[in-house]
Amino acid sequence: MIGRVVLDTLVTGLPMVPVFLGIYTVFRVRADFDLTVEGSFALGGAVTAVAAVSGLAPLPALLLGALAGGAAGLVTAGLHLWLRVPVLLAGLVMSIGLFSVTLHVLGAPTLSLLTAGTLTTAVTGFGGSPDLAISVLLGLIVLVVLAGYALLMRTEIGLALRASGVNAGMARSQGVNDRAVLALALFVSNALAGLGSGLLVQTQGYADVNMGVGVFVSGVGAVLLGELLLRPSGSKVFRIVACVLAGTLLYRLILVGALRIGLPAGDLRGVTALTLVIAVAAERYLGRVFRKVRVASFVPAARRAY
Repeated sequence: MIGRVVLDTLVTGLPMVPVFLGIYTVFRVRADFDLTVEGSFALGGAVTAVAAVSGLAPLPALLLGALAGGAAGLVTAGLHLWLRVPVLLAGLVMSIGLFSVTLHVLGAPTLSLLTAGTLTTAVTGFGGSPDLAISVLLGLIVLVVLAGYALLMRTEIGLALRASGVNAGMARSQGVNDRAVLALALFVSNALAGLGSGLLVQTQGYADVNMGVGVFVSGVGAVLLGELLLRPSGSKVFRIVACVLAGTLLYRLILVGALRIGLPAGDLRGVTALTLVIAVAAERYLGRVFRKVRVASFVPAARRAY
């Protein structure tokens, strides 16, 4: 029973790690809100599905899905930088408009991948549990993505991205091009959303035009859960990556557990909303406790150093 829950959590949770990492990039690193992710998530999955059905190999199909999501993020950046539309509103407009784009890409509300080559079909030849095999493959892909993201955040470009989120004025005074950094953040965030959607589409075997609905709220909830567990700071790249991974898997574990105890699938959105409320409340009240503990431990150490 426990093993089945763990496998279900991994199979459904690992594809969402890049998505929630992208949400973390804008929500925490840039301290902004970008609802484009709900549209780019569906678009990335649709492009991946169409590419797979057309005969493209699973990994190149994932790359096309990620590029489609990143392109949507660049359009949002253009709306903000050229038309002066706030990022929140530009993302909302994009999430609405991308519904039509995704529907045209799919050609129908739902597209099946049963006859296409996917990551799932790639591991069917291995012995043992298919879910275990796909979990290992997904884990390897996610680790590569997390490592690449961590390396990016440790470069000068990544440092500029993090600095612009902490204090945009200070970053500009140090020569950082805040407009370019914002465009990069939106591109990376939505490319990760498209990539994660492609992983999900290839594991579940279909793409749906409505699959992006609620992704942003789910991502914020997962991010808050991860922060409660690990308390990452903006300068600790490894803890940021670990925070997103832990929060995503914990969030999926909650949903899988809810299904296992017999909760109807239609109630999962209510569970998501409740999880977000609990995470926000815990962040508000437990965060004060953690800060008091840190201050209480710092003062004696400072006195001893003095």
